[in-house]
Amino acid sequence: MTSHTTPSNPFTQFKGHETQLKADDQFDEAFHRWSQPELDALALAWAARRPLLVRGEPGSGKSQLARAAAALQQAGPPLVQVIHPRFEPRDLLYRYDTLRRLSDANAPCGLKPDGDYVKEGVLWRAFEKAQQPDARVTLLIDEIDKADADVPNSLLDVLGHRSFRVDEAPDKPTPKPAPGVMPLIIITTNEERELPAAFVRRCVVLNLNPPSDDAGLLAWLKARVDVHKPVLQNLAPTVVDRALRQVLADRADARRAGYPPVGLAEALDLLTALANITAHVPEEQREAEQNHWLDRLSAYALVKNATTDPGQRRPPVAAPKNPTHTQPD
Repeated sequence: MTSHTTPSNPFTQFKGHETQLKADDQFDEAFHRWSQPELDALALAWAARRPLLVRGEPGSGKSQLARAAAALQQAGPPLVQVIHPRFEPRDLLYRYDTLRRLSDANAPCGLKPDGDYVKEGVLWRAFEKAQQPDARVTLLIDEIDKADADVPNSLLDVLGHRSFRVDEAPDKPTPKPAPGVMPLIIITTNEERELPAAFVRRCVVLNLNPPSDDAGLLAWLKARVDVHKPVLQNLAPTVVDRALRQVLADRADARRAGYPPVGLAEALDLLTALANITAHVPEEQREAEQNHWLDRLSAYALVKNATTDPGQRRPPVAAPKNPTHTQPD
């Protein structure tokens, strides 16, 4: 009898604070700052072999968590499926090319076996990789709230039985994970649509929404911005602090007006732009120049609603007293 040693849980063994995420075909290089709740939720999902549902507003780091989890498992880049409104329940498993089959039916060569018209979906590929006893596979199903309730509901039976069949080609073999092996499935939602209660109950749930109070939110933003060292190395700390306080101000304005608030993603866009625009400014002039460009550009990164009074004409948050900037030619 062959025995299999259960691999140690990578999320209980990790003792660091940051993980560098290398660039690949889908993503740019990034850094992930771990929180204890992230590691604990992943440890539970990994050990219970349940999907991890990550709740949070856009820009809160939900998708990046899947990359970081894959890196910590040394599993290679995660498999990724971004959900769209027309997504069908079986699309996670496979797609059956009825148009090509119809075309072949009218062609001289005639029809091929039904299995030849099946295109493997992302969950099929994840199960296929998980057929090895020591496999570590990470799958990201992004923005599941964009789909109808049938999509998350369809996962329950497949994940429960760890198997499925192709209705249009019953004889086509489908993969089944090895005993004791399950892909780590991370599912994100922006809360645009309420998810079925039965689906949520079968998931481990992690809430990544930032703190609601200003002090907590500012600390949350700073902690996540701090890991983006290539961006921060040419930015004055006072400018970074002021940019994040501008995020807080514009976020509060958006909420009062009933619009979605800006957050981490917009803050990083703004800081990256400031760093790039002032990259060749002499160091002694850089802080003043960055404050100048922050005043000019921040509204276009952080005020995204249709309000025009004052809208993007709102005054920026107060700047510290700095030397007069050098006007661009």
